[in-house]
Parts: sequence; C-alpha cells; structure tokens
Amino acid sequence: MERLRVRVNDVELEVNQYPRNGQTVLFLHFSSGNLAQWNGIVPYFMDRYHVVTLDLRGHGKSEKPKTGYTVDNMAKDVVEVMNHLGIAKAHIVGSSLGGEIALSLAANYPDRILSIVAEGGIQNYFGENGVHDLAEEEVAHKKAELRAKKQDYPRYNTISEKIEAEQLYFEQCSVQWNQQVEEFDKYNTTETADGRYTRSTPKWVMDEYLEDYWDLKFEKYFEKISCPVLMLPSEEELESESMRASIEHYVKLLKVNKVVSIPGGSHAFVAFQYPQEFSQEILDFYIHMI
Repeated sequence: MERLRVRVNDVELEVNQYPRNGQTVLFLHFSSGNLAQWNGIVPYFMDRYHVVTLDLRGHGKSEKPKTGYTVDNMAKDVVEVMNHLGIAKAHIVGSSLGGEIALSLAANYPDRILSIVAEGGIQNYFGENGVHDLAEEEVAHKKAELRAKKQDYPRYNTISEKIEAEQLYFEQCSVQWNQQVEEFDKYNTTETADGRYTRSTPKWVMDEYLEDYWDLKFEKYFEKISCPVLMLPSEEELESESMRASIEHYVKLLKVNKVVSIPGGSHAFVAFQYPQEFSQEILDFYIHMI
C-alpha cells in the first residue's frame, strides 16, 4: 500500500493507494470519519481491483481549510485525485456523506464513473418522498433551531479516556468494539492546543458541510445519473415510511439500480458491523453489472 499526500483543488489530502489489480474502486467515508473506516473492507477487493481510499477535506489527516465543504466541491476534490493518480474511470463506494459525494460524481462527471454504491439512506432533509417541499420560511425557522443546538465535540484529558467514551458511543449504535473500530478511532484522534484529545474533524467542518447538506435536492442528482447504482440503506432506515418512500422515488429515476439492506446494519456503520456481507453485496453487484 502506498501512502500519498495529494494537492488538489487548493487542499492537500491524505490518500492510500493499493496495487493496480483491475478497475479502480474508490472508497469515501462518512462525515466526521476517515479512510480507516475501510480497513476491514479493503482485503476483499485488493486482489481483484485497484483500491483507493482517502480522507476527505477537513477529515482525518487531510488539510482542514476554512471553506469548500459542499458536496459538489468535495466531489471535485475526488475527481482531481483521480486525475493525479491517472485514473480515467472508477467505481465509487460511499458511506453517508461519501454516498452523497458519489451521487454528485455520477451526476456531474458521468464519463468518469463506472458505478456508485451509496451506503445509508438518501433523503432530502426538509421534505418527504424525495421532494424538498417545505416553505422557505419554515425551512429558515428549522435551520435556526438546528444551529442553536450545535455543540462542540467533547475533549478528553487522555487518549484512553477518549477511546473509552467512543467505545460506549459505538456500542450504543450497535457496533461491536473490535480492532477495526479501535484503529478507526485512534486515527480519528487529535491533540488540541491545550494538550487534550478530541476527534480529528473539527466541529466547524461539520457545521459548514451541514449548511450545504440541508439545501441539497437529491432528485437533481438522480435525474442525471446514467451509471448503475447500488443503494445500501440500513434495516432501520427501510423501516421508516418516509425514507422508504424517498428511496422508491429516487430509484424510479435510475436506469440501472439495486436496493439491498443488510440485516442488523446501522446507518454508515455496516462496514464495521458486517464487513464480509457488505463487501460481498458490492462484489456481486459488480459481477452482475458487467
């Protein structure tokens, strides 16, 4: 595996590149996550594909500029990474935020994207059934409420203290604490100016991203996508009537699609919970797509 620092779109990103054993599969992590999310997934792909993982801007070991945290701009970061590595086309596997970026890539760079996998339910924040349908005044009021609730990430006196707190959080999300999750959490730890420890992604990065996310109209992406799409919502998300209606609405806009839910999976955490099942669904999707 080759570790790289790649300067693209006015930001320096941390990139891991594995041997070029076939078509490229580029993995994009969830918000406030990092490339270590995929440590348990890479072994299932690396012998047959050219695997690339990266830390999105503001995340992990990548640079954290003050701006640029829109889904479309982060998609541009990814395309420029592909250009830097000499990748003409790629399959994209995205988790939550990574899945949103995958949609932007497929819609706006159709000649560069072979397929996309979006893990986690896709739904407009304001509105149901795939439509962003709330009045502007109501949206503005709801945004003000959400901004008022924002809190900074907690800081811990020691790394061990942080890991203990994160372990409790993951277990509450039905994620068993194991070596892969611990590697992810250690990678996701940074020391603050006062000598304490917190998550690597600053809270203001998440705030900037959410300001864009709230206004996204995902149907605008789905209407433009021509490549095959695999959607992997969690079991809990598919049990939500509004989420299920949104997904059903979106897939009608696609030419080739498949929707699968891995039993017991939690939003954005399936790669931790069921790495083999997660990988096999994607590999089967690639085989039947050809």
